[in-house]
Amino acid sequence: MYFTYVHSGKTGSDTLNLFMRQFICLSRPGSGPSGGEYSLSTSKNNIRSGDDIDENRRTPASIEGCNTCQFRHVGFCHAVIDAASDAKRGRSAKGSIRARQHIYRPGETPKRVIVLRSGWALRSALTSDGRRQVLSILLPGDIAGGELVMHDQVRTPVHSVTPVEYCAFDVENLKEIAKDDPSLVWTFVDICFSGREASESRLVDLGRRNAEQRLARLVLDLHERLTAKKLADGRTIPFPLRQQNIADALGLTQVHVSRVMRSLRENDVVRVKGGVLTILNMEALMDIAELYPS
Repeated sequence: MYFTYVHSGKTGSDTLNLFMRQFICLSRPGSGPSGGEYSLSTSKNNIRSGDDIDENRRTPASIEGCNTCQFRHVGFCHAVIDAASDAKRGRSAKGSIRARQHIYRPGETPKRVIVLRSGWALRSALTSDGRRQVLSILLPGDIAGGELVMHDQVRTPVHSVTPVEYCAFDVENLKEIAKDDPSLVWTFVDICFSGREASESRLVDLGRRNAEQRLARLVLDLHERLTAKKLADGRTIPFPLRQQNIADALGLTQVHVSRVMRSLRENDVVRVKGGVLTILNMEALMDIAELYPS
């Protein structure tokens, strides 16, 4: 798919609106033919409330904080830091949230998007009968709440898996920055494209691959992403996901996930212990996933 950008007098904010409306809607719950919305239920999913992003608990993020952050040269943060003046950049904020807490709830109207500095989070959709589907796993350096640039309300709930530290960026401030430097627009477009590609790959996994293949591909995807972020130690990665999280991500039962994990362990392919996963046999794992070096 190719796109040609014609300026035609539009501001960066106008261009941002155009592209975000085209791409954000492709991956959000409720954008399909049924148009149904999903929500995250605290009672059925044992996710605690009362620890959302709180303006009163934030401390202003210093420019020095950006300069020392390991993700300053990656994706969204890189674009914002390069595009924003010192004054606008100083409007970001930082904070933290405990494990298994809501970060965004459907229908809320927060004024900031966040980038994870540390910790893991999940974007999830919950069906009316209580079943959850994990839409994406958010790692340090990933953005959450990007749809708020285009929509006043949260469309997709996000909750923390582990304790999370984050930087928060004012939505109106981001729009101002985009007016001055359209390169930020293209960063959002790139994020949308990447999200769409990941969603398409996940759709194929859920529809056409067996449980062992799905789990193998999830592990390899996390290893690749964490390696790119310099958060992997060779073939060893942090792995704080519970079996229920994995089941919700792969469309399986927790019992099925346990069975597949045991098989991988007994065949010396993967070992999980103490929140850490080690790939013992990369070639075997890639064979299971049907991923072959080009």
